[in-house]
Amino acid sequence: MKTKLWIIGAIILIPIIAHIIYAIAVSPTMNYYLTVDEFIARSANAPARVGGTIVPGSIKWDNATQTMRFQIAGSGNAVIAIAYRGRVPDAFRDSVTAIVEGARARDGEFSATTLMIKCPHQYLPAGF
Repeated sequence: MKTKLWIIGAIILIPIIAHIIYAIAVSPTMNYYLTVDEFIARSANAPARVGGTIVPGSIKWDNATQTMRFQIAGSGNAVIAIAYRGRVPDAFRDSVTAIVEGARARDGEFSATTLMIKCPHQYLPAGF
């Protein structure tokens, strides 16, 4: 009788555990953000979180609209133009990794609602 209960329990639990592991493994939240190349490959204008390196010299402040405009680049030649209105992080500057949340606007520019800067792997004091 005990063996039969163990077999029935295994038949019930193994698929449940396998499903949970599969659901966790393919969860969209596992990827913290899309790369620039992945975002460009998508045709949908759905909200997304995209990360890339800020293109040197691309940061522009528009006083008239109170909008920060800049570009982020992927690993190849892919570049996305970003428009952001809001508080800019202290570490925001050329060549750092920025992560933006928002959606592609009708004009093709990415309209960001959130701007974050990825922390460096190593802390260095100012001047180094």
